[in-house]
Amino acid sequence: MKKVLVSILLIVCLAVSAVYAMGFKRGFMDSIPAPQLISPVSETADITGKDYLDFKWIVIGLMDIDYCDFKIYKGYNAYGDNLILKEQVFTPDRDFRVKADTFEDGQVYTWVLKEVSYSGLKGDTAYNSFRIIKNSK
Repeated sequence: MKKVLVSILLIVCLAVSAVYAMGFKRGFMDSIPAPQLISPVSETADITGKDYLDFKWIVIGLMDIDYCDFKIYKGYNAYGDNLILKEQVFTPDRDFRVKADTFEDGQVYTWVLKEVSYSGLKGDTAYNSFRIIKNSK
């Protein structure tokens, strides 16, 4: 009888371990938070006299983040034909430079960032819109 109980207990422990390792852990960790945008996050980005606009962020997601999907859209609508730049920025990079001549003075742009894990799981989206200033006086 003791052998049967020990065997059942062992099977239950193995089953719980397998559920934790494969199912529970994956389900519990399925959500990758959006990265925290650092710059530009204000309503304007002044690139007067600069060759580049620097985009910076902090990765909030899990340790298994492979890269960030980095996109820039012209205008406020982040979809379709408004896309002007799309890059995969591999971790541990937390910044990306875009040439200043990519942007038009006075135009609004929206940058969008999403973390992607090694398994292909995509996180929540972070985004910010800003107006370019190239000729401040």
